[in-house]
Amino acid sequence: MVLEILISTMNRTSLDFLETMFPFETIEELNILVINQTIQGSELKSKFANLRVINSYEKGLSKSRNLAIDNAIGDICLIADDDIVYVKGFQEVIKTAFEKYKNASLIKFKIETFKGNVYKTYPKKSQWLNTYSDINPISSIEIAFIRYDITSNKIRFNELFGLGSTFKSGEESLFLYDILKSDLKIFFKNEVIVKHSYKSSTVIGSDDYIKVQSVIYFMVYGKISKFYIFKLLFFLLRRKHIKATDLKRKYFIAKKAIRHYKQL
Repeated sequence: MVLEILISTMNRTSLDFLETMFPFETIEELNILVINQTIQGSELKSKFANLRVINSYEKGLSKSRNLAIDNAIGDICLIADDDIVYVKGFQEVIKTAFEKYKNASLIKFKIETFKGNVYKTYPKKSQWLNTYSDINPISSIEIAFIRYDITSNKIRFNELFGLGSTFKSGEESLFLYDILKSDLKIFFKNEVIVKHSYKSSTVIGSDDYIKVQSVIYFMVYGKISKFYIFKLLFFLLRRKHIKATDLKRKYFIAKKAIRHYKQL
């Protein structure tokens, strides 16, 4: 099976950044599709057949991901950003996992920080992920998927979510949730494939965080989403991400975000 790496980037005029991303690989031997969101007159170009580039004049990370999926040609697609570094042998890890777990349409792997620490809390062993709570939290750069399974079921990133969109995160969780709703299988493989500096574009407990989580709860749980919003708020309170005096305001932020989503 052919592995293709789908990289989202912005305002690039040179492909030199790929050398940093793949220190243990020969670039000419990789299959890469770069989506470069840019402006007219500053397009990125490639002279290599294995390294395709599409210049887009739209903004938004989910739009970039969807454009990559629409134009991908690999059997297995690996989601990538331009600020990560792949570990030695990552291609073999991914291909071997899909060969072993043949029913998996998507496999989640692990991220490691540049200091060698685990990027987030993961299950202690490899396992199937069957519910929304199993797949959350998720990062795009952890996942690889069977292209045919995703495209034939018309699964895409929700363009209302993600950097540059109305709701600034949450697109990965909804993408995986749509996979589960399509009765496709998701597996977690307890192996590291990539390194990333420890940072987050969303501050836990912030207004943006509350907006995104509340809308996703509404999309997933419908009428009972209010219970999950209350549960989230009191969890954030216990962990001291918010104060008791913030509870009422945060709840109204959640309700307003859901009303906004309904209007959209």
